[in-house]
Amino acid sequence: MHKLLHTSGDSEADLRAGLEAIAGNGRVYVLGLGNLDRADDGAGVLVAHALKKPFPKFSFSEHDGVEGTVLDISETPGDATVFFVDAANIGAPPGTIEVVRKEDINDKEITTHRIAVALMASLLERGGKRSAVICIQPGRIEFREPITEPVERAVKAVASALSGIMAERD
Repeated sequence: MHKLLHTSGDSEADLRAGLEAIAGNGRVYVLGLGNLDRADDGAGVLVAHALKKPFPKFSFSEHDGVEGTVLDISETPGDATVFFVDAANIGAPPGTIEVVRKEDINDKEITTHRIAVALMASLLERGGKRSAVICIQPGRIEFREPITEPVERAVKAVASALSGIMAERD
């Protein structure tokens, strides 16, 4: 894992620079994962929703059928990076953002998603695409609870950083 932003430390510019270094010069796709009914667990989906209107062909949530989207992206010609965005217990304060590169994703991860992120990342890699997971540390994941302020700030920071990168490549 590579910590790109801690809620009490680094700036959004640092986050964007770190994501740009991973993305290279190609197209950027965002796949948001999570459950909106479980407070902060919906962080990835909220990032994808924030990017859906300005980038409808490049931002998807788990509710859009991520599996088919991953297959489509893996078969699309050209340079591209897929950023999966998900709430993840990284043992840090709520709202902390860390990025896990493809090579550091645990191949045997236990997941609540229909298909493990490691498998989706492997499919993308076979298609010549890069991928990484942007992890946001949740503070609360209870059913039907609101998102916490630190995670809401992290969602906005991630969406803003990705939006800036995606706008340059659109």
